[in-house]
Amino acid sequence: MQRRQFIMLGLAAGATLATGLTLYPMLAGADKNQQQQDARLVLDALLPAILLGALPTAEAEQQQALRSTRQAVLDYLPFLPKRQQAELQQLFFLLSQQLTRLALTGHVLTLGELSLEQRLQLLSSWRDSYLQLLQQAYHGLRELLLAAYYGQPAHWQALAYTAPEFRAYE
Repeated sequence: MQRRQFIMLGLAAGATLATGLTLYPMLAGADKNQQQQDARLVLDALLPAILLGALPTAEAEQQQALRSTRQAVLDYLPFLPKRQQAELQQLFFLLSQQLTRLALTGHVLTLGELSLEQRLQLLSSWRDSYLQLLQQAYHGLRELLLAAYYGQPAHWQALAYTAPEFRAYE
């Protein structure tokens, strides 16, 4: 990390902490529509980076796989424990807001505007961060997104997985 990035990250973190009381009511009062929009924004940006190498090579198939995986994540979120739902919604919210995104990523640009290489570097920095919170965000998102991708029967062939067949006992 360069000195300038470190200073900017420190300033952004200080500003985020100073405005934390203002952000909390916005998060608590966010409606379902806004939460879905925040989740879509973050998922659309991070899915290509996390699934790099697993996605089909054809562009149309790749886009379909990304859309179906995003929808699988959104469909699965209500079935997570309430605490995990709240943590994910908070992460999606923080990454969709400019000031907190700057503190968490070091970038003013939205996640979707970052190049794939920058997204990979961001995820790598979260994985290797000394802050346990960023490590938790990385591992939680990675596990959720990979489970949503490989949980779809269309992607089982790449794993050489066949679903078990259950027999009815007579």
